Amino acid sequence: MRFTISKKLILGFLSVTLFFGATSGIFYYYINKINNSYSSIINVRVNILSNIKDIEILATQQTNSLRGYLLTKSPDFEKELQRANIELDLLIRETSSLVTQSESRKVVTELSELNKQFTKKYEELLRQFEEDSNQEEALDYFISEVLPIGIEFAPLTKYLTERNNQLMSDAKAENTALVDDIKQTTILISFVVLIINLLIGLFISKNITNNLSKITKVITTLTSTSSTKERYIPIEVKTNDEIGDIANAFNKMTIALQEKSWLETSITDIATMYQGIHDLPTLAEKFITKITPMVGANYGVFYIKQGSEEPRFQSLATYAFQNQKMSVPSFSYGEGIIGQAALEKRAIHLVELPENYIQISSGVGTASPASLFIIPVEFEGEITVIIELASFKKFEPIQERLLKQIANHIGITVNSVRGRMQVENLLRESKQLTEELQSQSEELQLQHEELISMNEKLEEQYKSSEQKTKDLNNTKMELEEKAVQLELNSKYKSEFLANMSHELRSPLNSLLILAHLLTENEEGNLTIQQVEFADTIYKSGNDLLHLINEILDLAKIESGNIEIIPSEVILNDVCRFIERQFQPLADQKGLKFSIQIDDKLPKVIWTDEQRLQQVIKNLLTNAFKFTEYGEVEMKLYKANLANHPTLKNDETILAFSIKDTGIGIPIDKQQLIFKAFQQGDGTTSRKYGGTGLGLSISRELAQLLGGGIDVESSPSKGSTFTFYLPVYDKSSLTEVNPLNDEVATTLEIINDNKQNSLLEQDGDELLKGKKILIVDDDMRNIFAITTALEKKQMEIVFAENGKSGLIVLKENPDIDLILMDIMMPEMDGYETIRIIRKKSEYEDIPIIALTAKAMKIDKDKCIEAGASDYISKPVFLDQLFSLMKVWLYR
Repeated sequence: MRFTISKKLILGFLSVTLFFGATSGIFYYYINKINNSYSSIINVRVNILSNIKDIEILATQQTNSLRGYLLTKSPDFEKELQRANIELDLLIRETSSLVTQSESRKVVTELSELNKQFTKKYEELLRQFEEDSNQEEALDYFISEVLPIGIEFAPLTKYLTERNNQLMSDAKAENTALVDDIKQTTILISFVVLIINLLIGLFISKNITNNLSKITKVITTLTSTSSTKERYIPIEVKTNDEIGDIANAFNKMTIALQEKSWLETSITDIATMYQGIHDLPTLAEKFITKITPMVGANYGVFYIKQGSEEPRFQSLATYAFQNQKMSVPSFSYGEGIIGQAALEKRAIHLVELPENYIQISSGVGTASPASLFIIPVEFEGEITVIIELASFKKFEPIQERLLKQIANHIGITVNSVRGRMQVENLLRESKQLTEELQSQSEELQLQHEELISMNEKLEEQYKSSEQKTKDLNNTKMELEEKAVQLELNSKYKSEFLANMSHELRSPLNSLLILAHLLTENEEGNLTIQQVEFADTIYKSGNDLLHLINEILDLAKIESGNIEIIPSEVILNDVCRFIERQFQPLADQKGLKFSIQIDDKLPKVIWTDEQRLQQVIKNLLTNAFKFTEYGEVEMKLYKANLANHPTLKNDETILAFSIKDTGIGIPIDKQQLIFKAFQQGDGTTSRKYGGTGLGLSISRELAQLLGGGIDVESSPSKGSTFTFYLPVYDKSSLTEVNPLNDEVATTLEIINDNKQNSLLEQDGDELLKGKKILIVDDDMRNIFAITTALEKKQMEIVFAENGKSGLIVLKENPDIDLILMDIMMPEMDGYETIRIIRKKSEYEDIPIIALTAKAMKIDKDKCIEAGASDYISKPVFLDQLFSLMKVWLYR
């Protein structure tokens, strides 16, 4: 808001007036309020005293009226008694609402209770008197019971009268004292108002005279000097009045004159600098050296346009650059801020630059500028030069004006210098060409003779090159055929392994199920030897399944289809898992088994826990397998790999060292054992069995995890296998081996928490009486699974393909669960499941897919088709029963 001098004067005196008026109004309000309050207090006390007097009179009237009625039996006395009693009760209530003092309210309450007692007594007296009309007994009762109550009214009313008279006297004294205080306060505030009035007047007067003195002083100083190069210090007047307007107008006029003078002087200095310059580097160097400090900048670059077809703006000269390497030494149209300024043909001013955008250095340190100004220089409609300047402060408008005006001059100058340079270059080139033509004419004769001989040699080389081209094409075709053949071989190998897995798992399914049922011998009709035979069959089948899984693991590793799934792994949990797995085996073989872990190791690492456990289990299995006496020891510590041939020592690497006192390995066999299907003793009469795949798979898995496995061993002294595992963070381990997504899913079923919770429970009752549909094209599997399920008292129906399964399902609408094989003729399991799910009555029926294909992609395809869950063949009965309980429970 603008405060003129007249407004200040009016506002000052008006403030005093309003303050005085408001104070007077407040005093009047409170004095009037005191008078009203005093009048109210007096009125209340008078009403209370009047009521108390009436209460005293009415109490006496009702006592006398009761006595008169008893003596005369006159109805007039009875009416008077009732009237006095009613009015007395009303007065007591009215007085109770007026009294505020606690003691007085207590006395009024006693009066009320006393009146109630009197009313009760006289009503009882009148009732008896009307019944027997015994006047003598009635008078005795009146004297002994009623009259004492009526007499008690007098002292109470007397106390209330005296108390209210005292309160009236106190209120008068308090009101008088308050009025005296208000009078004194009024005198004091009047004096304060007078002082404030004087202070406001002095402040306004001093404010006006001080500002006028400042203006006069500055004008006198300015007129006494003739130099326009000295920086003008503006008049500082903080008031928004007529004096402030004068100061601001004078400041603007003086600054404008100084800026105009500075612009003209600076342009003249730049123009005189161009004289005697004949090349662009010198022009750029002098210009950037002159203009940068002139506009208060601390850093500068001079870019010039080079090239015609694909022009770029190349750095030609710099200021305060100190041999720093440019991130981008040249720019094209639209590239970066430099290129954008050239494209738009306009200056660009950037402020609040990020740190390290540009570093301006001196002998004592470096710093980043706060402002960047880029000016494109135009000549005849084209941008020919770009100037980049940076400053620790924001560029002022006057500096921007100077740069834009100079930009026009520098464009003309650059074009002029470039023209002179072209003329000089042409003259120089013309001279050189004349000299060269003379020498070339002499050389041409010699070259002509040489060309004749070279032509003959080229013909010979051309014929030779044609033959080499044919040979290369033939070699290329042979290599392409071999590459196609290798791809087909890899494809056939993968298909063979998948088909082998399916063909072997299918008969293994029925074999393992029936062997397991025979081993349980629930009916007790097998001999001990027959049970042992069945157990041997079951274990042999499991060994065959383990071999199939190892072969598939090896094939997946070789084809790059093993996926590393990293997660947080607690080392102590890994040790406890290993101890639970192998301590019973150590006790069985009479071996000492110990695990030692370095306290300095991290508690948690980031790796694939399943693959880590697989490698350690394989190494420990071998250790126990080849150790008859002594001990097996596993140590965890930080490895020192200063001389290791493949692993680096500049990263944290854990070592899992597994040492045994077994048969040992000869030196010439220590690398052979890591090859597939190879063992230290490869003869047919070897003592220890096995496929020779465990160590091969372990080394491959260790390498996938970024580590490796080393071995140290001596025959008859034992072996030490060391598994090295780098410790990565979450992001880096993902980059170690991002492989395809194919993982066997058997363990997923075993580890399902919901299924495990049901396996703690006795869930056989969930299976009893349930109706199950089995769809499988292999009658051996149907027979084996049916036998197992019927032992749980379930009702079984079956079909040998998908089409038959749909018919059986329609004929048996009470089916509780479906076991669906996937690989079937005519209609496979995927199509059958999709058809079932399309029917609304079968949307919620549980469907468990059974397949000999045990890859993760197979599970995903089953779930996508509509299966509720998935289990791979060969089926383990405990897993199957657990899974069925889960879905039947749901």
